[in-house]
Amino acid sequence: MKPGGSLWQTVCAARLLLGLVCCLAGQAAWALEPGPVLLCLTEFPPFNSEQLPKQGPLIELAAEAFKRAGRNIDVQFMPWARALKEAEGGRCGLFGIWRNAARDLVFDYSKPIIQMELGYFGRRGVALEFNDPKVLAGLLIGIQRATYLPPVLDNKNLRFDVGNDLLSSMRKLIRERVDLAYGNRALGQYLLNTDKELAAAVEWKTPALEVKDHYLGFAKNYEGGDALLKAFNKGLDSMRADGSYRKILSAGGLDMPR
Repeated sequence: MKPGGSLWQTVCAARLLLGLVCCLAGQAAWALEPGPVLLCLTEFPPFNSEQLPKQGPLIELAAEAFKRAGRNIDVQFMPWARALKEAEGGRCGLFGIWRNAARDLVFDYSKPIIQMELGYFGRRGVALEFNDPKVLAGLLIGIQRATYLPPVLDNKNLRFDVGNDLLSSMRKLIRERVDLAYGNRALGQYLLNTDKELAAAVEWKTPALEVKDHYLGFAKNYEGGDALLKAFNKGLDSMRADGSYRKILSAGGLDMPR
């Protein structure tokens, strides 16, 4: 018996609706199983590096914080300029960003992950009154190309020798081609610990010029960025509470106040 037109249409519509529901249910199930959180960053030992165990203590912190929120991470190392561009485009989170007014227009941030001291390395045993602006103006300061400079160094009267990294500035120090090398204290100490020649001739000069907070940042146009930051913050808080935060930093050779 040939089915009637209206009944047949009703059956077909029901089948179509059932198929659509199943399709949407499948999509919903897929959405509940998100992939790893992509983090872009640069080589920055002793904090993070492809050459360090577990890619460094800060990566270990990030992995554990997200794990406590049920998420995994995928870490991609790249030059800083590219990492910043990728993150600004909403294609990854930027792990290890310092805040400034321009970046605040683009990024939302996690709670501070760690604090980093910025200042000078100089020749061992050589005292310089670098807090005196007149004395500082007469010195040649080694800096990394495109690096952040604290307000005290944002001065047109100062002289800079621009190099590729802190290591090159330190090597110029021992050859007396620069008077001071500006950079991150922990990074500089890591370099001194791995180079006996440098360690014998170079030392950190107190006090630090500035202490900067280190953040995880997601661009404001990154879909789901707010939820990821909240999840990361919650995981980080629980790690501080149970002592695993400081344990990971200490095991990585870092002893930080935060």
